[in-house]
Amino acid sequence: MSKFNKSPLRLSMARWLPALLISAGALADSAKDSAIQPATAIAEEGRRAVEFYRDPLPSYAVADASRLSAKTPAYPAVQVERLPPLFELGDPFLGNGPIRPGIETPTGQMLQPWFLLYGSLRSALQSFEDGRDHNIEWANRLDLNGNLNLSGTERVLFSLRPIDGQSGKYSGYNFQPGDDEGWREDFNTRLTKLYFEGELGEIFPGLDPGDSSSYDVGFSVGRQQLTAQDGILLNDNIDAVGLTRNSLMLPGISNLRLTGYYGWNHVNRGNNDNRYRVDNHSARLFGLQAEADTALENTVALDLLHVGGEGRDGAWYFGAASTQRFGELNSTFRANASIPERGQSENAGRGVLLLSQLSTALGGGDNNLYCNTFVNIGRFTSAARGPDMGSPLASLGILHGPVGMGRYGVPLDGRIEDTVGASVGYQLFMDGIASQLIFEAGARTSTRGERDEGMLGFGARYQHAFGKRYLLRLDTFVAGKEASDVNYGFRTEWSVKF
Repeated sequence: MSKFNKSPLRLSMARWLPALLISAGALADSAKDSAIQPATAIAEEGRRAVEFYRDPLPSYAVADASRLSAKTPAYPAVQVERLPPLFELGDPFLGNGPIRPGIETPTGQMLQPWFLLYGSLRSALQSFEDGRDHNIEWANRLDLNGNLNLSGTERVLFSLRPIDGQSGKYSGYNFQPGDDEGWREDFNTRLTKLYFEGELGEIFPGLDPGDSSSYDVGFSVGRQQLTAQDGILLNDNIDAVGLTRNSLMLPGISNLRLTGYYGWNHVNRGNNDNRYRVDNHSARLFGLQAEADTALENTVALDLLHVGGEGRDGAWYFGAASTQRFGELNSTFRANASIPERGQSENAGRGVLLLSQLSTALGGGDNNLYCNTFVNIGRFTSAARGPDMGSPLASLGILHGPVGMGRYGVPLDGRIEDTVGASVGYQLFMDGIASQLIFEAGARTSTRGERDEGMLGFGARYQHAFGKRYLLRLDTFVAGKEASDVNYGFRTEWSVKF
């Protein structure tokens, strides 16, 4: 042990009160406090000397309320153990500890690459009656996502569904119909997504060293999911390039985001009226989107799209939405329109789709009551929809949304031209947020008196999380259509997140 560690000065330091660090200039100004003698001890890890003072503290230290406290407050939240992904390389995702040194590019940007592989495995036993056949199947779906982060704003992402397809194909076993019983497989290497995204101002930091100009322009290129109006106007994975300018401010608008994109391949037209159809049209898609938070305490979204096809398939698409609160009531109103250039075709119809979505938390708790309504005037069609994305009404509730695997049908499926309908549901949370139960009733009818297309359905969904990675989901429904048999279904799904 060194002489310093044996000295009475070292032994008595524990009884001294620590004072705040002060500058050399402050020490000079406090020379009148000559009775207070500083004692300096060498801190660990080469930190600069820390100064201690005996009581009483000097007057300038007591009066300076802006000085930081020497006490370390307890962290208010309970520490959560990090859940590692399936595979990671580089700095751990949401991990602790020092960050590895970066790599400087010729443009002056610092890159800190790391790779993350994550996804989910879903397995379901499904039984449903579609009015023609009684189907029982064991269907599986695996989603794999690879994320190569180059920096905080630049990354390359790819996604695969290696054991099923978007058109109803799956890997598993078909029990009924009996004439089609047997094992199924759809092993593939198809990429559902592959794109690069970044920000010009970060890739070329020399353009704006003070970060005061308008170079914060985001962009992406590759096969990516494009959505508009909550998936009503557009919801498809398309080969596209896009530009986004965020955080614009105008009078009465606190934040404005503008996005423009162009898609040239994998554009699936229509409303998925012919289920399991996959059309890789050579259509070209142009889109402009604007979203703003306004002084009226609402968020508005405007969309303008054009899809150019062969022959009579060219069409314009418009969308507008407003989201706001009225007291305890959450509300979203949407209006979407499709206008063919040369008359209607299978892929492009003429119509207007109006939607209203209302919800409220009963009693100020977590349980949610919602009521969603729609009116379709004419024959509205989406600009592009993926084969397993359902109809434009997929966001209306569980009776209109597809499960996204196998051949399990949508309870209130069918053509929606000239129809009006509503869905009313109640979402109940249990065990905190580990379990939830949804009950929903829905109905729709034709606005044309000569058509018997009225439908009425009831559905329920129960979900329960086990641990941090596992989820059990139960779905059931019964639905009836005028001049048709009753449809019903039940499914049990087990999923693993990794």
